Amino acid sequence: MSEFLGVAFSPYVGPANQLWNSYSQQDIVRMLEIIEPYFNKISTYSMGYDGYPPTTLWNQVNSNCHIVGAAAQLNQLRGKIAFEVSQGIYQKTNQQQQIDMALQQAEIDAAFAAASLANTSYPNTVTSFVFTNEYVSDDDKVNAVTQMIVTNKEKAHNFGIKVGVRSNTFGEIANTNSTYYNELKGLIQNCDFIQCNLYPPSHSVTPQDGVNAVGQAFYQIKTAVSDVNPQCEVMIGETGWPSEGVSFNNTDNNVVNLLAYYEAIDKWAFENQVITYFFEAFDEPWKSNKLQFSAEGHYGLWYLNDQGDHQQKV
Repeated sequence: MSEFLGVAFSPYVGPANQLWNSYSQQDIVRMLEIIEPYFNKISTYSMGYDGYPPTTLWNQVNSNCHIVGAAAQLNQLRGKIAFEVSQGIYQKTNQQQQIDMALQQAEIDAAFAAASLANTSYPNTVTSFVFTNEYVSDDDKVNAVTQMIVTNKEKAHNFGIKVGVRSNTFGEIANTNSTYYNELKGLIQNCDFIQCNLYPPSHSVTPQDGVNAVGQAFYQIKTAVSDVNPQCEVMIGETGWPSEGVSFNNTDNNVVNLLAYYEAIDKWAFENQVITYFFEAFDEPWKSNKLQFSAEGHYGLWYLNDQGDHQQKV
């Protein structure tokens, strides 16, 4: 297990028609026990307010709300940090993709409540908050996320929690002609870290070619970020290779290539000492049913087999 490689985690591993709120904390503990020998860092995406009014109690929404509690429970059982959690705070938007402030505040408040409870149960379970995922794609959206960071940074620091953003657009910080370059600078100046979603470019021939290209893109971003805010840690928030289906980058998708990419990015993360989150722990079949790219549900290192067991891809 590399000290630098973590894994993206969501509990929605069952059939596409399984309810989003049907995974209990104990279900999630069992999933974490499966990945525990391989990873000690997980990165999540949401506190679970999709489809719920903002007045709903934070622990009565979708099952993402139970992840940090499950991690703290496992840490307490082990008497050590088995998992540290980078807690996702998803963007809550209206039909115009503008932030719904009431829902967004509920999501943020939920993250603080869950982290406080988890870290009381076992200190340092939750180490960071990730404000939004792949949302900062124009100047208005960047400014909205910057305001979230500025508003909540001091409170998070008082909890011992760092703040940052996950996005696939941080390459724009290396492009001074970008239409939202200055806005990205302002965001990065206020972040403790950023998580860059970096995947192999289109038609990467081999997994090693993909890792080489991801590494090159990473260092281009890291150099630009260092010029803006040397204290901002640059991580890879997502990278992976699916085991089947048609992917957005048209790679050759099979289990052999997924595992080869996993091993190669693990080696790269260790050699370069870059916190990297592999996408992802478990297949999420619902994604393949809803998106045009049939590979989306098959990035996991494990999948739920027909007998209802979590089976590792080999």
